[in-house]
Amino acid sequence: MKIIFFFFLLFLSTVLWAEVVTPYTVYLKEGKRLINLKDNTESILSKGIYAKVLELDVKSRNQFYVYDKTGKAIYLTDAYGMVEIADDIRLLPSLDAQKIYPPKSVFKAENKTASFDTQLSVHLDNLNLGTLNGIYSEEIQNVFSPRYEIRTLYAPELSFHFGLNLNYQSSYWKNDSEEVKLSILSFGPVFQYNIIHDDDIKIKGLMGAETALIYSGTTDKYKDDYSALLFDLGIESEWTTTIGPVSIGAHYRHHELKLKKTSRDSTQFPSTGYSFYSLNSWGASIGYKFEWGL
Repeated sequence: MKIIFFFFLLFLSTVLWAEVVTPYTVYLKEGKRLINLKDNTESILSKGIYAKVLELDVKSRNQFYVYDKTGKAIYLTDAYGMVEIADDIRLLPSLDAQKIYPPKSVFKAENKTASFDTQLSVHLDNLNLGTLNGIYSEEIQNVFSPRYEIRTLYAPELSFHFGLNLNYQSSYWKNDSEEVKLSILSFGPVFQYNIIHDDDIKIKGLMGAETALIYSGTTDKYKDDYSALLFDLGIESEWTTTIGPVSIGAHYRHHELKLKKTSRDSTQFPSTGYSFYSLNSWGASIGYKFEWGL
């Protein structure tokens, strides 16, 4: 009878021990070091994974075997960077705890989303037009001019974003003899650096360079076409509202232009030594941004 009772206790302890030492699922964090049991080489996880493990000693629990999908121990690791999730798995019985890695596509493709944001802004610029007085025969210095901007940026999870900018601007002024309209359509790259990027408010610096698709001065009698490059420096603050992200900002713009074509005759046109011009402007802006992805 004693012998039967002894073997019963031995069998019971074996069963209980088997349940304790059964490999279980844990989460191995990024940077975790693994030692290959076959060739003793060391590798480091580039990202966190879920894996089956089993401790070598249930008392010390300082070394663990890491198993593959077939249940074979292939790595040795320590307890650092290991998160036990057995309780979490029990709360989610609908999940397949045996499925560690998702099946790979036969094309080895990954689904990734590229993030973009597009901002629509209205600017009020103060244009310094004194340099054009030689063409339009007047003494005007400054004109307030609206400018409309569409900016689209590629927005990775970095402080530096880049994209394209499209601006349209028109200015009107009148001298003693005629009314002048200056029209500017410009396009080019823009770069943004996030100086402060908090949940409540964001502050960003911007730098852009644009080429003029249209840069013309028009009167009742004449039309003057320019080739031009425009450079922009700006700072904007952005915060989230009930209608979405809204920004206000200030911008400085520099125009380098050359008169390339005019309907004026040679007596009305200034000498070629004055065919290069520079304009500067300061302005304030308000904008609305929406985010999207591909």
